[in-house]
Amino acid sequence: MTAVGVASDLGIDTFLEAGPGRSAFARGLRRVASTRPGAWVFARTVHHLDPIALRITGGGTLTEALAGLPTIFLTSTGARTGLRRTSPLVAVPAGAQVAVIGSNFGRPTHPGWVHNLLADPRATASRRGRSVEVEAREVAGEQAAAIWQQARALYHGYRTYPERTGGRVIRVFVLEPRQP
Repeated sequence: MTAVGVASDLGIDTFLEAGPGRSAFARGLRRVASTRPGAWVFARTVHHLDPIALRITGGGTLTEALAGLPTIFLTSTGARTGLRRTSPLVAVPAGAQVAVIGSNFGRPTHPGWVHNLLADPRATASRRGRSVEVEAREVAGEQAAAIWQQARALYHGYRTYPERTGGRVIRVFVLEPRQP
């Protein structure tokens, strides 16, 4: 694709411009998901329900359809197995790019995809039939703080997850178009 960045290539920018997730139901669902019990339930169920949501919505995840959060599928190479692994993740706008946050619903361990990106930052980001080859770049400092601010405005869970990790530093990655 020839768009400016990953956000445009995947349609995240237009999704957010449409103002999804403003309904009382979506706001309530996001609030429940951000609680400790809600995160526990969602972490164990959403990935099982996403295939159904994908068929019903024509490519959107349950998180996107019900909670109004922009979601991408990130396919990375397994750090131990070398097999391709796909994870649905909330896409946080980061300028023209997209960031992903390894919150793991506030659990004390990093999600598997974080380990995968640390071992091999090359991945594929996809959403609703669009796909972009990306390079994940871990960010810290001011850039990570700006992404956290954007993430917290998008979803309340990002306000509560850091305190639940038991001191684990939650890693932030910016997905940039992979150069040939």
